[in-house]
Amino acid sequence: MATFMQQIHIGLGREGYVPVAHHHADKATYTQEHDAMQASLVNSCPAHLWPKNSHKAACPRPILMTKQHQTQLAELHEALTAAITDIVERWWTDKESRFPERMPLTSKEEDLLQWLEEQVSRGTLPKYAKCRGGWRPDFMIEDPCDDGLGIENFRITEINARFSFNGFMHQAYGQRALDDMGVKAHGFVAATSAARALDGLLDLFRVDVPLHLLKAEEKGMDIHMMIHDLQRRFGFRPRLITPADLRLLPDPENSSRQKLYCVVRTNGHNGSCALKTHHGEVVEEIVQLGLELHQRELLALEPEMLRQVCLLGFNDMRTLLLVHDKRMLGIVRQELGPLVARRVLTQAQAEVLDKGIAKTVLAGSAELRQLLIKSRSCPKLRHQYILKPIRGGKGAGILFGDSISIESWIRTLERMQTAGLGSEASYVVQRRITPRLYDMVLDSSGDRVQYPLVGTYHAVHGTLVGLGIWRTSGDRICAISTGGSWLCSVLRGD
Repeated sequence: MATFMQQIHIGLGREGYVPVAHHHADKATYTQEHDAMQASLVNSCPAHLWPKNSHKAACPRPILMTKQHQTQLAELHEALTAAITDIVERWWTDKESRFPERMPLTSKEEDLLQWLEEQVSRGTLPKYAKCRGGWRPDFMIEDPCDDGLGIENFRITEINARFSFNGFMHQAYGQRALDDMGVKAHGFVAATSAARALDGLLDLFRVDVPLHLLKAEEKGMDIHMMIHDLQRRFGFRPRLITPADLRLLPDPENSSRQKLYCVVRTNGHNGSCALKTHHGEVVEEIVQLGLELHQRELLALEPEMLRQVCLLGFNDMRTLLLVHDKRMLGIVRQELGPLVARRVLTQAQAEVLDKGIAKTVLAGSAELRQLLIKSRSCPKLRHQYILKPIRGGKGAGILFGDSISIESWIRTLERMQTAGLGSEASYVVQRRITPRLYDMVLDSSGDRVQYPLVGTYHAVHGTLVGLGIWRTSGDRICAISTGGSWLCSVLRGD
């Protein structure tokens, strides 16, 4: 018998829970649950550090999932990691695969990635398999496939990798709140425990040496919560700096080399070796660097400064420029056969990825040409697709095929026949997913809704940390910042 995911009330009924779909609680119960969760969340992190009051969007009734769901996620991640790692490591050396032609970058980006490849050859930079940084794939949930598993199908729609801290603190504090509310006493365990989420985050960097965080336009989500947590737990406060604070100076021990420093704009500094430049500026050396910059902000840096940022940043630039790009999923799908032939993937893993990655069509591809031909003869075919910006995030800029005219759709596909980085080619076409809907009560009003769940999971340097929070709303594009809710997950302890 299939065991589907469901939202539950914990602490009610003979089994320690009741499905929300089968139980109508009174208003006092919903209010009590929400008050208890809010108290725990602000105890973990002060309210003013939650971005856009996101703690208020937390739902205290978790999603009950099964070990089969966890296994599906682990197998999907293992196959995806093997595929992407192999593709990234062959990006420049495998001439037959023509990756740079199939997924063009700007000349500055290509120059930077080729320089990184040279550093790998020289041994000054690890292979990609050793420093993959933070990945946060988003996935949607479909009704079960005809594969005998009998559970929902997870299908990855994009890999978020620009801002490596996002989601970790929400998952950790949300799960801690459920623990505070007594989920363990009723026989449940976390799908991803608070400790596991926090430990996974710490695998990105070291807490025994100074940490600088380079950011500019992006206001930041979990980054401010993380800084608070590090200071509270370790007495360790990373320094937020901007590109304007960066300085390239000769290495005191080798004048033929340069090192990256930042200006110290306060009386104190970060504990690293401070010195004064000939301009009279007090600066400190940067030894490890976290990035929260958009690609255009990174590429605005001077070339040599950008290279130093690449060497010191713990979220690898190959992750930011290749893996975060929405075209990568299309490349992976195109490469499934060759990856099996080269024994990077087993046939079973290729089938996992075929079932677990959204159909993603690249500009300039044969698939794009076929879609264009079919769209001309069947105008409503566009209703089954979306256009997604290749470098976007947070749902920004996504266009649904049924929201634009057939003329505009055809014109866009025609312009995408050339694989470049022009305004039209800066999209991928992705097959729309028909999501499974879940019965839920999301706020203290007790109002019942049927919404889809959008999932995410966290991986650090190729290792699966675990499932992150679920997002849900009645909007086509689900975002907490625009009124969506978020939830954590539990499993039966037995």
